[in-house]
Amino acid sequence: MPFSRHRLVVLTLLLLFALRCREAEGTAHDPTDREAEDALVQYLRIDTSNPPGNETAGAEFLKQLLQKDGIPSQLVGSDPKRQSLYARLSSGTNEKALLLLHHIDVVPVVANEWTKPAFGGLRAGGYLWGRGALDVKSLGIAELMAFVNLKRRGLKLKRDVIYLAVADEELGGRHGAGELLATQPELFANVGYVLNEGGANETVVDAVTQWGIEVQQKVPLWLRATASGPAGHAAGVPSDGGAAAKLVRALAKIDQLETPYRLTPSVQAFFRAAGAAKRDDRSELLRTLVDPIDAKRVDAILPPGYRVLLRDTIAITHLEAGRSVNSVPAKAVAEIDVRLLPESDPNAMLERIRAAAGKDVQIEVLLQGEPVPESPRDNELYRLLEKRMHDAYAVPVVPFVTAGTSDSRWFRKQGIVAYGISPFKVNYYDAGTPHGADERIRARFFSEGVHLMRSIVADFAAQQP
Repeated sequence: MPFSRHRLVVLTLLLLFALRCREAEGTAHDPTDREAEDALVQYLRIDTSNPPGNETAGAEFLKQLLQKDGIPSQLVGSDPKRQSLYARLSSGTNEKALLLLHHIDVVPVVANEWTKPAFGGLRAGGYLWGRGALDVKSLGIAELMAFVNLKRRGLKLKRDVIYLAVADEELGGRHGAGELLATQPELFANVGYVLNEGGANETVVDAVTQWGIEVQQKVPLWLRATASGPAGHAAGVPSDGGAAAKLVRALAKIDQLETPYRLTPSVQAFFRAAGAAKRDDRSELLRTLVDPIDAKRVDAILPPGYRVLLRDTIAITHLEAGRSVNSVPAKAVAEIDVRLLPESDPNAMLERIRAAAGKDVQIEVLLQGEPVPESPRDNELYRLLEKRMHDAYAVPVVPFVTAGTSDSRWFRKQGIVAYGISPFKVNYYDAGTPHGADERIRARFFSEGVHLMRSIVADFAAQQP
């Protein structure tokens, strides 16, 4: 059939309609989208599992990306295999500098639990797959794109902007952010603001219903419990059951320690703001919750993600003992992840756990954080974050408290304002993949988040015409 003029017109109209649809998506036409996605895919392919870390490989990759735009950077840190990356764009002003922070390391994987290669950096089904896709190499690339955007556009800065990719966050940050702040304080001269991981959002299908800016977090207390005893044939089991049995009994007592609900000021502020933004059965409880807490009502109405913000938590996370079924091991080891409310005393909890474990089990401290003040909200950066996130999705933005721990605590301890943000929408069925199997980020959500991060950084750091 001849190609008629009428069919050409129809085809042209369809093409124009398709282009308009792509523009309506907000980011698909931007040529830097593919650049950002390619960078994330390559970053995901670098195995920076901690332990052992090997973060230097990730730092060198990011250094190469900055070099393409003529931005000098340096590897910093005492361990050649576990270095961080530091770069600074100078403004020539005395305004408080902005630090864009993320961590290079990721948690280890159990390969046979994944349906995709954990370090394959695959594009499939509209997603970008790999360990670190959400925690937090995606944030690192979004921050990098915002950082180089300032240079590419030749924007005149009103404050210095620092890009810092650190080692060791997943194991507490003592050999990353903590070490750098202690040994190279000059890197952080005049820093007043930090943007880091830790924010959150709630979605229904693909629509955001609420955005959270993290201002406070629980305090980590990581412990190792060790029981010892004579090794031997299991047929001749010792009267006390041996090391493994002693450890099991101690862990049962630790697991049964009571950690009652209580309401801290920062959590109360978060709950009230979140409750005001909701129209469901949780709304009234969140808005009106006070001490003493009605535990039965909280258990019936609030999901686990809210309940953990009302109590100290104790999680037994790692067990190791023995090598064969018919041998009694000489040693049994467990690791315990305790997360404390900001007003809790870590030393008091440590003594409770040691008392519960008893004299036959030794408790070693792996990491002990300390309570630090929440970041204030009455400043230019918080107001900008609030406005930009609201304008992007027309939803309430609330101050958020996280049950997790991040490197923000090191900066808050120094009196530096630090906010946890997630510029990416995350559906509930993807939100559980960090630290689990099949970690992934929706490619479209990643692109949208990169654009949001670019606008936030440019608005805060660049002089307005």
